[in-house]
Amino acid sequence: MNRIVLWDLDGTLVRLHRRRFKALMPLAAAQAFRELTPPHRFLRVLSGVLKQVRANDTEHTNTDLMVRLLAERLGVEADAVAARLKSLAETGFPRLRHCFPPEPSALDTVTRLREVGTVQVVATNPLWPDSTVTTRLGWGGFDPSAFTFRTSGENMCRSKPRIEFYRELLDRLGAEPGECVMIGNDAANDAPAARIGVPVFLVNVPEHAVPQEYSSLVRTGDWPRLREWLGIEEESCSSS
Repeated sequence: MNRIVLWDLDGTLVRLHRRRFKALMPLAAAQAFRELTPPHRFLRVLSGVLKQVRANDTEHTNTDLMVRLLAERLGVEADAVAARLKSLAETGFPRLRHCFPPEPSALDTVTRLREVGTVQVVATNPLWPDSTVTTRLGWGGFDPSAFTFRTSGENMCRSKPRIEFYRELLDRLGAEPGECVMIGNDAANDAPAARIGVPVFLVNVPEHAVPQEYSSLVRTGDWPRLREWLGIEEESCSSS
């Protein structure tokens, strides 16, 4: 595999208990901000801010925009918001480990690709700091240095499922669409890479879940089929 492999994180490199995470992450965030505002108020503000960050069309990184918007909505200094976000990433988020079980098949695939010198990138939705990315990689058993670049709120200005996210990522990598492949588990968020010419493989996603507009560049299947697609699946041995 001589193409750059772009990996989704949640549900792909690590498993995700989505409902549990969606319920607990806002509560962890509200707890981190409790000294600045009551939790019920913070949760209302956070919902609107995240919507605006996902639609970011400025030159500010997602993290910078989130800090500025939270500061404005809460009526506090930006430095105070930045400090609370750092606390959330470093102490609150790690308590959610049970939401992200390891995915042994992903670890095996990344290891094989690394052994043959394939460039690999974490292309997660960049709404939160890089420390939350490396934390999840650690839970999955990965060495973060296996990935030459990791998207995060601190280095990206666009987010999934917008195709601008994929354009921005390729610009940062200095790569053309045909030089990359995208591996994910979510047709809505990961398949849009195909719109700019990046071949996509969706792991454990039924074929009928892929929008027709992406069908020519999107493949689906299990982990062995992915490794076959990548050209790294070991040939089966038979005794004679």
